[in-house]
Amino acid sequence: MKILVLNSGSSSLKFILFDMHKEAVLVSGMVDRIGIPESIFSIQQSGGVSEVIQTNIPDHGAALGKLFEFLTMGPIPSLPNIPAIAHRVAHGGKFRESVVITPEVIDQITSMNRFFPLHNPAIILEIEECMKRMPHSLHVAVFDNSFHRDIPDEAAIYGLPYRYFSEKGYKRTGYHGNSHAFSAFESSKFLRRPIENLRLITCHLGNGASTCAIKHGKSIDTSLGITATEGLIMGTRSGDIDPGLIPIIMDEEGLSSDDISDMLVHRSGLFGISGLSRDMREIENAAAEGHKRATLALNAFCYKVKRSIGSMLMALGGCDGLVFTGGIGVNSSIVRLKSLEGTENLGFMIDPVRNSESTFLTMENPVKEISAENSPISILVIRANEELMMARECYRITRQLLEV
Repeated sequence: MKILVLNSGSSSLKFILFDMHKEAVLVSGMVDRIGIPESIFSIQQSGGVSEVIQTNIPDHGAALGKLFEFLTMGPIPSLPNIPAIAHRVAHGGKFRESVVITPEVIDQITSMNRFFPLHNPAIILEIEECMKRMPHSLHVAVFDNSFHRDIPDEAAIYGLPYRYFSEKGYKRTGYHGNSHAFSAFESSKFLRRPIENLRLITCHLGNGASTCAIKHGKSIDTSLGITATEGLIMGTRSGDIDPGLIPIIMDEEGLSSDDISDMLVHRSGLFGISGLSRDMREIENAAAEGHKRATLALNAFCYKVKRSIGSMLMALGGCDGLVFTGGIGVNSSIVRLKSLEGTENLGFMIDPVRNSESTFLTMENPVKEISAENSPISILVIRANEELMMARECYRITRQLLEV
């Protein structure tokens, strides 16, 4: 069975076509700069052949048209050869587990637009356009917060009047669930221990970032909340701030709620502190050259990661494995080292040589250990594969429906 995985951003569309018999990638790629002149369509085929096409793609419908045209010219004879499509959705409203997409599901996704004003409209457009073009296929919404559905109420509730929790459902829901779940699964395989016996802390560090406490294979706490702004410092997102500061800044600068939201989501984080970039590679390079604000951004990012690891450690009551994943987590030895600086007595003993060695992680070999030989806690670097987790969910649901 072939499963197509789609992941839409506001101006991008990532795709991977899986053959689920061996969980092999047949083709993958990305349509970038949608709605912007000189759009880019990049393709990576299973044989290692890659191609980059520059063209004009005005919207997500045109991006899908370009993708389907390419697929039917090579990887598959016709679109009906793809029986199911997995669509990545941040939050499904009342739906907390992967579901077949219906008008009710789309309504629930739409109800979350205020929480995800940049991404949700693009996701809904991609789903609707895809369903028009592939009515013969099963369309499955795979939610980024599903993995965190078991977080207990005492960890999820905010200190607001109770009605916001009971009536509106405003509580910690978390995201990056597919990444955290994949890290837990691969940790269990690598350590050769049943996932039910492991206590894991996973750190998904990228432009978006979060930590997660995983006990017996289930998420019991995470740093992101109901929006994608809480927790760690991120590329352009603020992470935790004193909420009492928000009305003060609004009054001082005459800002509207949209203005303050724009600042917290698009003009804060690494970019806001450094004044240079949201890209950790550029931050590290500038810090190495003595740029004070870049150094502050780097140190603040790592300190918040360290503090969050500590809170997850207390939630778990102990730890068997710590995972770094995501673009920064996999590629930045500096961030990994600084985030664990001074934590040796807590059991996080990193090997500086292993940590600094560059290792090319692949889908076939996604794990590298960087802990010292005598470290009581295993420290791992894992290449994220959220798309594979999505494909597995979609495959599971499709098989269930076929068996019925």
